[in-house]
Amino acid sequence: MLDLPFRPDRSRPEPIFRQLEGYLRGLVEAGRLAPGTKLPATRELAASLGLGRATVSQAYDALVGDGSLTAHVGQGTFVAARITTAGLPRPSHPAESGRSFAWSGLFALRARALELPRGMALPKGSPPIRFDFRGGQVACDALPVDEVRRAFARAIARDLPALAGHLDPFGWLPLRREIARHLASRGIECQPGDVAVVNGAQQAVDAAAHALLDAGDTVVMEQPGYFGAALAFTACQSNLVGVGVDEQGLRTAELARVLQARRVKLLYTTPASQCPTGALMAEARRRELLALADEHQVPILEDDYDSELRFHGAPVRALKALDRSGQVIHAGTFSKVLFPTLRVGYVVAARPLLEKMVLARMSTDFATAAIPQAALALLLRSGVLARHVRRVRRLYAERQRAMLDALAHHMPAGTKWSAPQGGHMLWLRLPTVDPDRVFHDAAAEGIAYARGEVFHFDGRGTDCLALSFANLTPARIADGVSLLAAVVRRQVTPGERRGRSGRGATARRDGTRRRHGGTVDAIGTRG
Repeated sequence: MLDLPFRPDRSRPEPIFRQLEGYLRGLVEAGRLAPGTKLPATRELAASLGLGRATVSQAYDALVGDGSLTAHVGQGTFVAARITTAGLPRPSHPAESGRSFAWSGLFALRARALELPRGMALPKGSPPIRFDFRGGQVACDALPVDEVRRAFARAIARDLPALAGHLDPFGWLPLRREIARHLASRGIECQPGDVAVVNGAQQAVDAAAHALLDAGDTVVMEQPGYFGAALAFTACQSNLVGVGVDEQGLRTAELARVLQARRVKLLYTTPASQCPTGALMAEARRRELLALADEHQVPILEDDYDSELRFHGAPVRALKALDRSGQVIHAGTFSKVLFPTLRVGYVVAARPLLEKMVLARMSTDFATAAIPQAALALLLRSGVLARHVRRVRRLYAERQRAMLDALAHHMPAGTKWSAPQGGHMLWLRLPTVDPDRVFHDAAAEGIAYARGEVFHFDGRGTDCLALSFANLTPARIADGVSLLAAVVRRQVTPGERRGRSGRGATARRDGTRRRHGGTVDAIGTRG
């Protein structure tokens, strides 16, 4: 009998017969099941795959229906002599034998579940980007170019022999010392031995996931929340459960209900600047969160990605600073205050866990590049990085004001947006429009932004979007928001096209606070 290495993924919402149908179609399209090949009887294939006979019959029927297979009473089911569905995709580079390798049937279950969030890519054929409001960017026009160049040159001149042979997976010790000293300003008391250097905060999230999660474990994360964390947890075959956020951050009352109902293995949160709404978790919420996590023995992964970009006053105290039992895993990065391609971050965790996390990252990436670590240690020790952070805070505060003013001046009634006290982007909820049309029309005008679905692992958030102001001047922000608002207005029904006074009245009826003409409410709680 034909040996098929098909394994169903029972964690996916897609029915098993559809998974089998797609797998068999892939074999046919790749030429691995040649025309005229007889397929096993439904009873035989069901027994060999551990499936119900009805499941196999449904898959066969679907493939017969689209012309991929043919069925003959009393003879069996065969691969069609000629595929009649001209619309099916064909291999772009078939092998000389006319067959390509059927990769889709060989992916591991965890790989099958990995998909980019809808809305990550611009529509095909879009013109060059004129106004890039996508997140993860920095103010490139404010980079300390000369200081960074000198730090790299000095690190190479002074330490290259030692750096050339450095392969400590925990990181360059001088940098770990500087990170421990740097974190004292956040209220975190730690030693260099409590710190590991990683390739950005994303690798810290991934290492924690691989050290703690088994297939089927439940992870709680904010919704909306950081898509990169959802991707890392999905890769470990976790079950994701979302908890809403409001102006004070993660809703601990909602979390308490989840913890009562489910056995949760890990909780992921961004308390200093909630991704993507920018909300700062209130002190009372932080204490409630720690108490709940302690009661239910759940580790907390604190992603501190944007914490230093507070517009007024010192950075807020880290959640880790309140941790007395060692259950908080603190992940940070230098990407948001310098530049993303630096790829240097850090993690602070209890030493038994830290060792396992380092071993987990060693399975794919032994150590972070040594020269950038040495240069960054010099930037921290000399105070260059601290001065740059102060400059960027002022710059981002100015750019956020420009975006808030532009939104208030141009956006149609019914639009709502956040006004966080730090970070690099705003979270915006559209009025009643077709979000797909808005996205495509904006891309046609050269406008790029992150769609709300990107931050929802369950497909919600279609009426929201995130706008970053980090890498655009105030004048460019004003022009870009004006053009985006015109795109949105074209989609709004005539009865909703009121002025700012109408939007203000709506905000007051809802009991929300107004800032710069926009409303700050729980706009990102559950999309």
